[in-house]
Amino acid sequence: MFGVLFVGLRIGVLVMIRQSLALTDSSLTGVAADAMDTASGSRAGIAGFSPGQYTGEWEQAGWRQLKTPGAYECRNFCAMDSAGNGVAVSLYDGFCFHPRYVREFHRYSRRSTRIKISSVREQVLPSFYPAATISVFQGGKCILRSVNVFPPGAFRGGRGSPECLVGPNRVTLRQDGTLGLTARGYPMENTITGPRYRTSQAIHVDLTFRPLTSGNQHILPLRPDSVDGAQHSWVLAVPMAAVTGRIGQINLADDTMLLNMPLDALGYHDQYFGGSGIGRDVRAISRGHAENQDWAIAWDHTSTSRPCDTDSLIILDKSAAPVIIQHPQSEIAYSRCGGLRNQYPSRMVLHGSDSRGHNVELVVTHQNLIESSPYLVRNSCSVQLRSRGSKRYLGVGIMETLSTRGLTWPIISDLAARSILQVAADDPLWRQ
Repeated sequence: MFGVLFVGLRIGVLVMIRQSLALTDSSLTGVAADAMDTASGSRAGIAGFSPGQYTGEWEQAGWRQLKTPGAYECRNFCAMDSAGNGVAVSLYDGFCFHPRYVREFHRYSRRSTRIKISSVREQVLPSFYPAATISVFQGGKCILRSVNVFPPGAFRGGRGSPECLVGPNRVTLRQDGTLGLTARGYPMENTITGPRYRTSQAIHVDLTFRPLTSGNQHILPLRPDSVDGAQHSWVLAVPMAAVTGRIGQINLADDTMLLNMPLDALGYHDQYFGGSGIGRDVRAISRGHAENQDWAIAWDHTSTSRPCDTDSLIILDKSAAPVIIQHPQSEIAYSRCGGLRNQYPSRMVLHGSDSRGHNVELVVTHQNLIESSPYLVRNSCSVQLRSRGSKRYLGVGIMETLSTRGLTWPIISDLAARSILQVAADDPLWRQ
């Protein structure tokens, strides 16, 4: 009798273990376990979707869980109205612009032939640097900025899903096909002694991205492969979106609103990722976009010491098939930005031919500087594009120029490090 009870008890325990594993194994549903835990609330999770319903449309947008030294994965959201009011949010699994990450990877690269992969320091791996950056714009200028880094392993995402969590920041795929973006961060201010964070205040971003186009995402090269063979890719996830919501700045001491900005604008969402240092062997990466209700244009240009074959130009028009120009010829005129020695294009011309032999030419001209940091320059630009013979596209876009070169220089590296706030797991920001 005792033996029968013992066997029954073992079977019961095994069944409970299997059920527990089934609930926490993200590979069964395509959604990270942390997201599953909150699927019924507003934090993350696909409410009302069964596994596999969304994998075709969002196949390229999932979390890749890169684990090689210097690797990174970034998800970008940008929305700005005609008055220059808006926000840009980037969520990182491996903050590739962290000066410590850049130094650690450079050190690893010099000694990689003598290091066993099993003995690599965690400081050279992406999971050590989960981060979120927030930039709030008003009147075409950045008025609030936040660069918050969270405890190692804080990034969680879905496989074949755009959903992710990093600290108090999250992206949710809703049943109606929209994306919900929630971002929280402490604002930074520049003082005579350098950057300083105001932890008595918080930035609140709550937006809904409604895609204006449907279909699979376009995946293109971001920059040339690294010397170690690592690839770098760019996923054009939501090139056109109607964005609504609110951006705020709150005084945490008394819950008063210091900024209450409603937003109704067009938006853009993309991702980029790579298996090695993003800035290794390149001078800068200039990437931009422009959109309206009927079309979107996106481009990517890498400045290197040798001819680059990964530049891209893509035109998405609701009334026509997508046009993708790989390796367009480029003419770039650079200007110097501020005193940080990071350069951005004042004028860029990309031209090539589409699949039918029609000439395509994009002319991007700098208008106003929106934001500048040790690794990023963001500016507004006028966009003129001629495609399919006589068809023309005219509009205003946003371009960002990324570079890690200055992050190895003592003064700029120190400035960049001081502009980053390390947020602990028990920080009140997580409860905002």
